[in-house]
Amino acid sequence: MLDQPYREGEVTVGGVSVQYRVAGPDNDRLPLVLVHGTAGSIDGHYGYIFPMMAYRQKVIALDWSEPAGDTVELADLVAQVKAVIEAEVPEGPVTLMGYSLGACVAAKVAAEMGTKIKNLILTAGWLKTDTHQKMRNDVWRQLRDQDSPSITQYMTFCAFSPAFQNLKTLDEMKAAAGMLKMSPFVDKQMDLNTRIDIAADCETITAKTLVIGCTYDMMVPKHHSKQLFGAIEDARYAEIPSGHAVVHERAAELFHYVDRFSAQPDQYPAGAIIPAQKP
Repeated sequence: MLDQPYREGEVTVGGVSVQYRVAGPDNDRLPLVLVHGTAGSIDGHYGYIFPMMAYRQKVIALDWSEPAGDTVELADLVAQVKAVIEAEVPEGPVTLMGYSLGACVAAKVAAEMGTKIKNLILTAGWLKTDTHQKMRNDVWRQLRDQDSPSITQYMTFCAFSPAFQNLKTLDEMKAAAGMLKMSPFVDKQMDLNTRIDIAADCETITAKTLVIGCTYDMMVPKHHSKQLFGAIEDARYAEIPSGHAVVHERAAELFHYVDRFSAQPDQYPAGAIIPAQKP
């Protein structure tokens, strides 16, 4: 993360401490709340977006904490996000962004908090887990149960587009895979990924929404983002030529869409497909 001043905060949710970070100025833009995805963190998924957006506006991001119990439920993560929003922006409203599983969490938060979430950005998220996703997750679970060292290579292979991987050597991709860390909390998040169904919630979202799909996403193929786009009444759609790991693979392009929507959420009407960026 860039060397930029920030302050840390903490809330207690369901008996566990949730850490969060705040940076950036108070101005005419709404505070931007960032929600990371599976096996992620503020630095892991928003190491680029957080400091760049904090030059534009106030940004708030949290690291999920593992709830007590044998499983983690969507409601657990939703409660953590809601508690951070209530602590930092009690009067509202905010712009809320979620990536991957974080997009599913953010969508449910928007459905439950109503007008408190004025703008919503859903990146590489999904409406309901399908058989394709369950198949990939099942292979992951088998590798995990076998304590296979190949599991991080499998995750990295699925996360990045072929074009991105072909710009690297095999050793470079293996080194990137080696940075992934497994834990019981990651296991619980992967289990939750097999049980997502926010279709009914999305029908009630009133926030002005930007849905961002990733053209070459093998983990959450872009038809999922198109389903979110269709399910949310006030949504517009953009697509980035990236694999699922768009926060790393196309971070600058993702920043462009987030920055523009944060500044001008009315630039494109509901139902619009935003033209692709040209180099």
